[in-house]
Amino acid sequence: MGCTSLTGTGEAPLHCPSSVQAKIKAAQPTVHVSYTEPSVTVEGDLLTSLAKTSIYYDLGRGRTLAKEVPATRPSGGGEISETITIPVTSGEQRVKICVTASDYNGSESPMTP
Repeated sequence: MGCTSLTGTGEAPLHCPSSVQAKIKAAQPTVHVSYTEPSVTVEGDLLTSLAKTSIYYDLGRGRTLAKEVPATRPSGGGEISETITIPVTSGEQRVKICVTASDYNGSESPMTP
C-alpha cells in the first residue's frame, strides 16, 4: 500500500522530516531538488522493480506531491535533478522537502530527506 497524505480522512497528515528545508519567496517559488535513486530495499536487498520516485513538499500542514519522476532503471541508482514549484502566495515561507521511492506494485518507501 502506498503512503499518501491523509488530509480529510480524520487521521493525522504525513509530514516531511525537518532535515531538508528551504525558504521560498512568492517572487521565485521554485526549489531545485537533486538526489540519487535508491538501489537497495529497506531490508537491504538489491532493487529490481523501482518504478518511480516522488518528490513532496510540506508547508506545515502535511506533505503534498510536487512531482513523480520515472525510475531511470528498475535497479535504481540514477542521478535525479528536478525543479519543483511551491504555491507561495505572498512573502516568504519555510518549506520541507522529502522523497519516496515506489516499486511496480505501488509499494512506497518511507520518506527520506
